[in-house]
Amino acid sequence: MINKIIEEVKEVENVADKIIKEAEGRAIKIIKDAQLDAEKIKEQAKKETLAKGELMIVKEEKMARKEAKNIINKSIKEREIINKKAMAKIDKAVEIIIKRVVEL
Repeated sequence: MINKIIEEVKEVENVADKIIKEAEGRAIKIIKDAQLDAEKIKEQAKKETLAKGELMIVKEEKMARKEAKNIINKSIKEREIINKKAMAKIDKAVEIIIKRVVEL
């Protein structure tokens, strides 16, 4: 009778060990799957962040080019105004020089 009880206890222990090993195996698989999923999510987030960053760079470059073009156009207009004023003063300077030469 005691032997039968001991055998039943051993059998229950064996079944329990088997259940524990299966549970450990499933737990390990769940952990590995979770780690893989986390890595995929992390990589996707990196890709999305890089894409957003690249779009921001392109947008900022366009804005900078537009601003530079506006500055260049403004400088050209200012240069034209200065040239016109300078040409007007050259004519006046030539007139003054001619008067002084004639007076001598």
